[in-house]
Amino acid sequence: MSEYRDKIDKMLWSYSRITCYDHCPYNFYLKYIINDDEQYLSEGNYFAEVGSFVHSILEKIFNGELEADDALQYYIEHFDENVFYTTRQSTMEKTYEVCADYFASVDFSWLKNYEILGVEKRIKVDINGYEFIGFIDLLVKNKATDEISVIDHKSAPYPFKKDGKSILQRSKADFSKYSKQMYLYCKAVYEEYGVYPKWIVWNHFKEQKIAKIPFVKDDYDKAIKWFSNKIEKIKEDEIFDANVEFFYCTQLCDFRSCCEYAEGEI
Repeated sequence: MSEYRDKIDKMLWSYSRITCYDHCPYNFYLKYIINDDEQYLSEGNYFAEVGSFVHSILEKIFNGELEADDALQYYIEHFDENVFYTTRQSTMEKTYEVCADYFASVDFSWLKNYEILGVEKRIKVDINGYEFIGFIDLLVKNKATDEISVIDHKSAPYPFKKDGKSILQRSKADFSKYSKQMYLYCKAVYEEYGVYPKWIVWNHFKEQKIAKIPFVKDDYDKAIKWFSNKIEKIKEDEIFDANVEFFYCTQLCDFRSCCEYAEGEI
């Protein structure tokens, strides 16, 4: 067990590692501690591949490597090269269509008012003695006000009610988690630019909606504390129990085809 503790003590931390543990401690244990494909073969999933493909197209657009008007054609021509896993046929058809609709109608004319500070910008920052790494999908600065916005492309459902402020009940837990992710990114922005972002923004591309909240220092402080507390909890865990849940075990888990605990769910 001591060698496993050494791995945790030396680990670089990311939001995905923390949420992996939240979803299933046993998944975290297999992926980041055992980390041996000969024992437990890790695999991707349909939802992650589609999300990664859409992210890659947006990265090309914002880096000036692809014209926005050509994004739909690129999406159609390269989809099968980037998405290999499958799920329910009706889900795949709907997902393909909504993403195609997004690239057919997306308008990036608002960008003319902003300076792009980073695209898929890699960050590495110390948070309470733990090294945190991540990638900011898009970091921009308003040319008129100098206000910085941190933007994340999200496949998750748009979380707000019609008033644009109140969070839908079904989205509260997920919104709370990925808000913390963005606040952790804000620490890296502060260290590089000397100011916190003014806005935290999510591009919910499947619904073609933008969610936007102002930076709140109190929420930032809570996110920093949440991050440290989660790592302390992981360090104290000696069992890494499986969290068996049907959809996660059958569709999302990296070890759904070999995990002992998933056998009864698949």
